[in-house]
Amino acid sequence: MAEQPPIAHKWEPITDLPDNWQDLCRPDLHAVHRQWLAERKLIKDETKLLRLQERLYTLWAVETGIIERLYTVDRGVTIQILEAGMEALAQFHEDQLISADAEAMIQDQRAALDMVMDLIGTEDRELTPFAIKELQQRLTLSQETCEAENQFGKVVRVPLRKGEWKLQPNNPRRPDGTMHEYCPPEQVQGEIERLLAWRARHEALDVCPEVEAAWLHHRFAQIHPFQDGNGRVARALTGMVFLKEGYLVLVVRDEEHRERYIAALESADRGDLTPLVDLFANIQRSDLQESLKVIRELRGEESVKAIEAAATAARQSQDATTARVESALDELVRVASVRFEEVAAETQRAFEAQGVVVSASVTSGKFTEAALPAQILQVVGSYGHVEAERPSRWTSLRLGLPARPALDVRLFVVLHPAGNQRRRYMASELLLARPRSDGAWESTATANDPFRFDLQPSDNEALEAIAANFRVWLEGHLTRILRSWGHNL
Repeated sequence: MAEQPPIAHKWEPITDLPDNWQDLCRPDLHAVHRQWLAERKLIKDETKLLRLQERLYTLWAVETGIIERLYTVDRGVTIQILEAGMEALAQFHEDQLISADAEAMIQDQRAALDMVMDLIGTEDRELTPFAIKELQQRLTLSQETCEAENQFGKVVRVPLRKGEWKLQPNNPRRPDGTMHEYCPPEQVQGEIERLLAWRARHEALDVCPEVEAAWLHHRFAQIHPFQDGNGRVARALTGMVFLKEGYLVLVVRDEEHRERYIAALESADRGDLTPLVDLFANIQRSDLQESLKVIRELRGEESVKAIEAAATAARQSQDATTARVESALDELVRVASVRFEEVAAETQRAFEAQGVVVSASVTSGKFTEAALPAQILQVVGSYGHVEAERPSRWTSLRLGLPARPALDVRLFVVLHPAGNQRRRYMASELLLARPRSDGAWESTATANDPFRFDLQPSDNEALEAIAANFRVWLEGHLTRILRSWGHNL
């Protein structure tokens, strides 16, 4: 009987997500995913997308066995398999580029991935202990034996149980002679049930896929419920999490990721899930970025660049036009404000000469609900040309006698869009009278001859002509209002 080796890692029941799981989520991954989804929708030919996805599915089927050292496949041969597709796999064996075992296992692993996608795509199917057993059975269909340690501590090959939980401990001996403990056989069913109950709860919590995938992979690996095939099942479940959330299948590559993958799992054994989350997020982000390049090629890279350049130019032109229109409106508001300031000063001088206290003030601004009385918003809105994306301006003159506040008036000049053409504008004159204690006004009068004009913001001479005509229009309305106010005093 072999002596029991010292235990380097002692098995403990699985635990739920760490309390700070939200902090482990990767916004950079989510941003790339959103971009990928948006550009993917632009591909109308579904066959192109299917070819793109099939390439990754094939790579997953090849790599998930390599990383377990079930077989070897040269990197160059792997690339050839991806180019030729799964249907050419038998030819690679005939050409002695891969072994018979490799061919059979890759086929099994690809079929298992179809089972995962069927599980995701069928509404009435759930991830159950039976489904996990089915998955392991399909993954190991062509595998007849596995390694085990006999009572003398010698590694031997034994028949593989497929689709059934393990009956004997499967604790591996590490290179230093110590042992890594997994879940005892009698505890497997209960641990799997707890795992799946937490998984269902996490779906309701909308746990981000990179965290959920890392948690599910590691906790399943802790249980190690099968005699063999546990790593392949764990990676299939990881792929399931990402695929269900609209991501790519996660492909852990042997040559690129194996050392970090093993180290991240060991960190998770010590209670730190972060390295595994980051590894999965980085792999997924990199594959999404590569997929984006392929999608753009499928869309026609040069035509896409031309369209995006045209859209950018149109936006820049629109922004420039808007900026020039705003500048032109600011100039017209300045003209009105300056004239109102002159009237306010003349009013102060004339009334003080008569020994009467008067108030006169000028206010200007942009067209916003917060800045304007409700009556002004209603009247200008009745024109039907108040648009958030097109600039508007206003200025006002308020006149009143502090001793007789009921006689206060407030004259508004509002510059706003006057039609569907972006440069067509109008200036409306509105008069508010008889202020109330709640800040509203009892009377609103609107001039029936607004000043209409077409802005040519890049034409200084045209703008000067508009400003000159605007002064004439403004002076006429201002004189009428001042006479009416004086008559009511």
